[in-house]
Amino acid sequence: MEEEPPHDVELVVGAQRSSICILLAGRFCLFFCVVVIAVGSAREVDAQTDQDFAIWAALFATGQVFADEPSPTFWLDVHARRGESGTVHILRPGIGYAFAPWVSLWAGYAWVPEWFDATGQRTDEQRVWEQLIFDYRSKQGLWFQSRSRFEQRFSNAGSGTAHRFREMVRLNYRPKKSVPVGIAFWDELFVGIQGASWAQQGFDQNRVFLGVAIYAFEKLFRIEVGYLNVYLARQPNRLTHVLGFNFLVSFKGKKPAP
Repeated sequence: MEEEPPHDVELVVGAQRSSICILLAGRFCLFFCVVVIAVGSAREVDAQTDQDFAIWAALFATGQVFADEPSPTFWLDVHARRGESGTVHILRPGIGYAFAPWVSLWAGYAWVPEWFDATGQRTDEQRVWEQLIFDYRSKQGLWFQSRSRFEQRFSNAGSGTAHRFREMVRLNYRPKKSVPVGIAFWDELFVGIQGASWAQQGFDQNRVFLGVAIYAFEKLFRIEVGYLNVYLARQPNRLTHVLGFNFLVSFKGKKPAP
């Protein structure tokens, strides 16, 4: 006699997916409300805004030790940024743990050297960071992601520890798996919490990216090319128009032996 299909399991999985979707939708709405208020307040405080152009390139490599969750994970992103005032590099390794396909916890270190053309000087910033990532991928080709990151920052430009919170939300769309091109959008808000006087306090900056996602070597490699708008709350405020190139590599480990 054949067994009945596990309808109760399907209901549990469906409810779980719905809960994740509702959670991320709520975070998206709250995030954009905060962004609008923060950017609007910054513009009111200082109407003068300087503008410049830059080119940013980045490589992001993430992976899991095992093919399925839960699994230990690893992270590395490397950046090269060239603007009108100088050059910035970032090296950011990290490790983490994926509890489920939709949630992972990470921690790591970052080294951020910056060279200034006007003076020829270089500053070095060291960071310790922790982050929590929520993911949701629908069958219709939508990918939602929310990333909350805390940073403890140290710099030879001044003494003390600066604390900063970063919240990024991402929405990617790919019509079909047979289509190698999609749309990539993300927004990231930076807020200085407290600490060293050399770091911006309160609303720090906001970054908005819109571009094309090109998929190669299915489930392994992705390229995102597009426009990045970087708004910095400074005296005066600064608006940087960035041509962004992002190369993203993802690895999945082997299934553990039974």
